[in-house]
Amino acid sequence: MLAITALAHLRACVIFVIDPSEQCNYSIEEQIGLFNSIKPLFLNKPTVIAANKIDVLKLDELQEEKRQKISSLVEEGYPIFEMSTLTGEGVIELKNEACNLLLEHRIESKMKGKKAGEVMNRLEVTLPKPRDNKARPPFIPVKVLEKKNKMETDTKERKLERELELELGDDYILDLKKNYVIAEDEKYDIIPELWEGHNIADFIDPDIKEKLDKLEKEEELREGAGFYAESESEDDDEKRNIRMLARKIREKKGVMKIQSQINKASTKPKLPRTAKKRTRSVSRLRSEFKALGVDLDENGGHYTEAAVGRSVRPVKRRRMDSEGRVRSSSRTPRDESGVRDKKMKQKGKKLAKLAQRAGNRNAKKGEADRRILNMKPKHLYAGKRSLGKTSRR
Repeated sequence: MLAITALAHLRACVIFVIDPSEQCNYSIEEQIGLFNSIKPLFLNKPTVIAANKIDVLKLDELQEEKRQKISSLVEEGYPIFEMSTLTGEGVIELKNEACNLLLEHRIESKMKGKKAGEVMNRLEVTLPKPRDNKARPPFIPVKVLEKKNKMETDTKERKLERELELELGDDYILDLKKNYVIAEDEKYDIIPELWEGHNIADFIDPDIKEKLDKLEKEEELREGAGFYAESESEDDDEKRNIRMLARKIREKKGVMKIQSQINKASTKPKLPRTAKKRTRSVSRLRSEFKALGVDLDENGGHYTEAAVGRSVRPVKRRRMDSEGRVRSSSRTPRDESGVRDKKMKQKGKKLAKLAQRAGNRNAKKGEADRRILNMKPKHLYAGKRSLGKTSRR
């Protein structure tokens, strides 16, 4: 009862279901008495009474006394519908009737309001009166009727490519040219009409065949007159030398190109030009120019000064060893200067390795490497420093 009272404010249609078969352990008198007791709650709502379980017992099969009590509700204005939720009979009709009653009730409630008058004044409903007895049916074009008949009876005009693929299976070949809107003998041309956005017809000369024949005739006349015949001239040797020199220049350029690629691919440190004295010797310069057919003079060239400046100067004082041979006057390596014997040399190397051990352990590049890497552990520095975290963050 409390639940029914709580739902009383909803704007809905009330369907009160009764059980004429009395299988719900309540007699018809008790069910009707319950409806009469809660009837005031449904005062302003459309109400419908549904007699359920007609598959067990219909209203016509009830006793006369019970049927009169149910018919008393009809006299009060409550429509009664028979239905069966088991078989579904009458359920749809009951739902449609309840929806119609609810719609009518809402329209009536709106019509009783103050705003209904303003809306009704704006509406104008007119019903046309027949002028004469002449029939004026709607006009439908003949083409539309034919298309409608085709849609109902005939099949589709053409099949889709997907349908053809399913029908033919492995024998299907996609042909995109069959639907081109051009002449049949031009659909499968090797040269397309459009190619990469260009119209092929713009680049075709209709008289090109005649022009080609004319040019071929001119060429035949020239060949017959000996226009292209090579005459032996006096400067054959000179031309031969020029060709040989040109071939050597091309070979030299190819070698220089390969050498440049090798030098670029090298990962070794590059030396300045002044340090490459062996590659820039005067003898090499003369040999290269001689191969190209150029003779360098002994005097008057800047390379002669460079050759003199790079020549090895004599040793100031020749020192002889016990056998009378001149001792080498090259400088002693730094790691061997001041070393007495082999034992001292090995000890020095051992100490040098020991000195490098600390740098190697710390991944240092050398003695001058003083770089300090990022030493901020994320678990200590990430996040907020809330209360009580300042001791370790």
